[in-house]
Amino acid sequence: MGQSTFSEPEGKTHVLLIDPDYNIPISRQWDSKGHPYPVQIAQYGLAYYSHFRKLQNLKGTFNEKSSTSVLDLKSHFIEQRKCVDLNKSCSFVEKTASLTYRLKYTDSKLTGLIASGVNWPKDSRLIFRASFLSSSRQIETHFACSDLFGDGSVIISNRYWALGYNELSVLKVVYFLRQCQNVTLLQNLDMVITKAVSSVKLDLRDKSFFRDLLGSEIDKQFVVNEVELVIGKEARPLGQLNELLLFIPIGDDKKSVYGDQQLTANRELARRRFLSAAEWFVKNQQDDGSWRVEAKRVFTSHIYLKPGWCSAMGQGQAISLLVRAANQTKDPRFQAAAGRALGPFSRPVNSDSSNCGVRAYFMDQITLPWFEEYPAIPSVFVLNGFIFSLIGLYDLCKVSSNVHEDGAKAAELLAEGVETLVHVLPLFDSGFGSLYDLRHLNPAHALRLSPHIDRLHVERGRVSVDNRNLQALLKGGPNRARWEYHRVHLHQLFQMANVIAPQYASTWNLFFDRWLAYMWGFRSGHN
Repeated sequence: MGQSTFSEPEGKTHVLLIDPDYNIPISRQWDSKGHPYPVQIAQYGLAYYSHFRKLQNLKGTFNEKSSTSVLDLKSHFIEQRKCVDLNKSCSFVEKTASLTYRLKYTDSKLTGLIASGVNWPKDSRLIFRASFLSSSRQIETHFACSDLFGDGSVIISNRYWALGYNELSVLKVVYFLRQCQNVTLLQNLDMVITKAVSSVKLDLRDKSFFRDLLGSEIDKQFVVNEVELVIGKEARPLGQLNELLLFIPIGDDKKSVYGDQQLTANRELARRRFLSAAEWFVKNQQDDGSWRVEAKRVFTSHIYLKPGWCSAMGQGQAISLLVRAANQTKDPRFQAAAGRALGPFSRPVNSDSSNCGVRAYFMDQITLPWFEEYPAIPSVFVLNGFIFSLIGLYDLCKVSSNVHEDGAKAAELLAEGVETLVHVLPLFDSGFGSLYDLRHLNPAHALRLSPHIDRLHVERGRVSVDNRNLQALLKGGPNRARWEYHRVHLHQLFQMANVIAPQYASTWNLFFDRWLAYMWGFRSGHN
């Protein structure tokens, strides 16, 4: 159930950066310092899976003899004898301190990056220098085998990167590579700068300092004009550069003309990003089959999820990603991880996160199990997260024979969830839109927002109440879905009717049509 259109998923507001070690998105949601969020990682992997499949179906319109859309810097360094050709890799020469290449103006759109190597010495750095088209002001991006910023001043830092400036650059971005024995970088330099600027805007307390530092042109187009690989002095054993490609990224523009080399580079970036996300799920799965969220999720001062919780939506979307990785690679590790991910669907939600469970019961009805995106007590009942978990279960039971234990269990859980949705879906209809969740059905969510909410009263035709109390009062009411999520609900109902549970198509179609009418401005009737 992958995405049908592609827009760079790392561009989402809640994505802090792409981790240079694992090539996964790091989320700033609920924690501005960043953390791996399974839902976001799965969506990122699924987006690149869909993009990879789309690129596979495209054909190059010309054969590039001298490509202007792909620059192979490793081959350039070998030709210039700046390193030794060793089995098609660029082996560092002992006396060489750095490898440098200056780009031409015509290379301005080369922002896609694939780089890999082995045994990069400590303090090695891959540096990209860029300048604005409208001026000579520079930006530097470093991928450093070090935890040091280097020359200049730091204004923001965390375990993943540091942002600052130096005498030559108005913005210096340093990613910290935690291990350099095996380096693989899959980045878009344009998005790197965009995310760095976004972080400075959001996190820098002194906004006037930001304006002085970056100026009004920071949002304007820039070009990469120099690449340098600084080789650390402790070069034992001598390291290697296996790949260093800069290329023009391919988005959703179907009218563009692509060369063979550009298509090949973009396919490889999409394939590797998709599989990097799947690899993260294999390597970070807990013994109970879950993937944990290491950020606190707060609903009220008394209702919150401590770090270490798991999500039915995260479990379901990870399953969807893993079964695609298994199909693409035939690697049994992915299928096995997808099967283990079923565990939390059978375990109840409880305050002890040592053995993670996402199974709640709607209004305590044992016949209405609900798989919680946010396993809080009392329950929240988020609609889109529940349906995404059902899609994951569907994906697994379709690729695993029902005779197989995992396939049979996934089919059983899916059937339970579908029956619940048939009965509960009408409660998400507000008469003019859909509801995001049903937390308002439990008074605890409202009362714990503020135990001393003042009553509303009217003086001279105006409501008189403390603004904070009014916000608390309204926040405890029905949580209406933004139109963005309302569209998600529509897409999900379409999938339920046509793929997941067509036996209930009349129910799904009824709500799909009514909710679509709400988007057109119509409302349900009144007395």
